[in-house]
Amino acid sequence: MIKRRAMTVFLILGLVSLTADMTYEGARSVSGAFLVSLGAAPVAAAIVGSGELVANLTRFAGGAMATASRSSRAFWATLIMGYIINSAAMPALAFVGRWDLAVALYMVERVGKGLRTPARDTVLAEVTSGMGKGKGFGIHELMDQAGAIAGPLMVSWMVLRGGYGPAFLSLAVPAGVSITLVCLAAALYPRVRSISGGAAAGIGIGAAIRGLPRRFWLYTISMSLLLAGYAQWTIVSFYMASAALTAAEIALIYSVAMAVDALVALPIGMAYDRYGLRSLLIAPPLVAAMPFLMLSGAAHAQYTVGALWGLVMGVYETSMRAAVADIVEPRSRAMAYGTFGVVTGLAWAAGGFVISSLMRDYAAFVSYAAAVEAASLVLLVRIRAQEGPTAHQ
Repeated sequence: MIKRRAMTVFLILGLVSLTADMTYEGARSVSGAFLVSLGAAPVAAAIVGSGELVANLTRFAGGAMATASRSSRAFWATLIMGYIINSAAMPALAFVGRWDLAVALYMVERVGKGLRTPARDTVLAEVTSGMGKGKGFGIHELMDQAGAIAGPLMVSWMVLRGGYGPAFLSLAVPAGVSITLVCLAAALYPRVRSISGGAAAGIGIGAAIRGLPRRFWLYTISMSLLLAGYAQWTIVSFYMASAALTAAEIALIYSVAMAVDALVALPIGMAYDRYGLRSLLIAPPLVAAMPFLMLSGAAHAQYTVGALWGLVMGVYETSMRAAVADIVEPRSRAMAYGTFGVVTGLAWAAGGFVISSLMRDYAAFVSYAAAVEAASLVLLVRIRAQEGPTAHQ
């Protein structure tokens, strides 16, 4: 009965992510083009991109709250509140006509994402323990990306028919569904074992942070370097809009990225279950290749950029997340996810500002991306050589 209920909750959380992704990925797909239409400067795209930092700072807070509460009720309340904030901000874009207000709403959406992610990933790691975390996170990412494909396609169609206002307003429908489903998941799985007693008993925030192993910190540094060279989609789409691609075409390219993410999620997750951290070695070279295509000026190259962007995101959302759960013990997972998020988020935000300042300088952009990705790859190889196989193997 417990296993069946855990599987039901796993599937419901997949549907929650599907509908939530329809909402915020739909709005995100045209974020750069929308800012251009409002007369924003390039730095606005970098600010929206730094929303990942806001999300990850909030993610740390969410992980700390989940660890400190030792209450499944408070745990689920944090998760549900995150989805409410996450889902409500994007339809509100239909009512703004200034770029600074649009930036603010994109940032609010990231706050909601940050609050709910550590709690959600902790539940996922728990309910997927019997199927392999890589496979479980891969299936979840596949469902997640189904929404990430549908959302941009819907927005692209709505923009062509009625403009940005109706497109953003239509996102209220999947937003409402996601909130309803996460409440259902809470009702079906009220007690999270790694939070309520047992493994979580007697551990505080400070002890949880101090208990994170050296291998976790080395892994976090490697992934931070990887993300420092990986341009956020807002920056990519801002460049595409500046290169005269239409908003509808940019949304279509983003759908390509999400489709690739969906297609690779399960195979990458299964590869992680078999090969551990070795399955991540593909990501740095892919990120290093993207600047060559982004600055080529060829329209068809932008579709390749979208495909590579989606492939790297597939690795990020499956193997990178699954590895955190394997590296740390169950009672420290919420704190580990929060800490991993804030450190990598700082790197991603800082990298976004660097990339946005270098995109007009071909040689500098290519050199920067190559340098940080090489450092990430070298460190990841050293972790494998020095630390041995991952904990799940």
